[in-house]
Amino acid sequence: MMARLVRSCQITARDTLYEFDCPELAGKARPGQFVEVALGEGDSSFLRRPISVFDCDGESRFSLLVRTVGRGTQRMTGWEPGREVDVLGPLGNGFRWPERAGVCVLVGGGIGLAPLTYLARRLLAEGWKVRLLFSPRREDELLNALPQREELEIRCAENRAHLPEVLEELLANADCVFACGPEGMLETVARTTMERGIPCQLSMERHMACGIGICLGCAIAVHTPEGLTYKKVCKDGPVFRAEEVSFHEQP
Repeated sequence: MMARLVRSCQITARDTLYEFDCPELAGKARPGQFVEVALGEGDSSFLRRPISVFDCDGESRFSLLVRTVGRGTQRMTGWEPGREVDVLGPLGNGFRWPERAGVCVLVGGGIGLAPLTYLARRLLAEGWKVRLLFSPRREDELLNALPQREELEIRCAENRAHLPEVLEELLANADCVFACGPEGMLETVARTTMERGIPCQLSMERHMACGIGICLGCAIAVHTPEGLTYKKVCKDGPVFRAEEVSFHEQP
């Protein structure tokens, strides 16, 4: 489907927010899902780029927070409003949360903040109290992209070593936790929440070439009742329960 670029905004020196108009996609997207973006003519790779849905109004518009890391994302910085972009989505399984509102903690590591923003919007709209833990502090400029920043209780951890201490404080009375970021951070969040018996979901980051489960390039090891096996981040995820993810063992 085609999405029309409405505007773009530079958030940091390497992170740009792109807002698109596409009712077909915006009406279906759930927090935690992603889209596959075709960069168009001039792209040296025939593969689309997988990018998390950053925010969505549920009706016509959605946005993507993109970090410039290579030639493809560098080309995106030159896109002008009005450009028609070929997108595939929404894809993957998103976050799930209880119907009854309570207290939740979001943990974002760097650009891992992206899939948590639309989740925060939905939770706040349903009456949840939302706490956000962001790390590392040196990248806290990213928080300027949050449309609902004033409604969140936000704490920053200086680095991964400082994260467990701050996380322990925010988990007081928490009903659930959602996280996305570097794998080492996710392992810390998973271990801490499981020790305290707090339900936790992790949005796993992998290079997702096809986005629909064909290429097998995004497989991760997970625990199942039958033992360790592999699942595809693009199709079975990207969101998994913390207790499912195997950070070190392989089948």
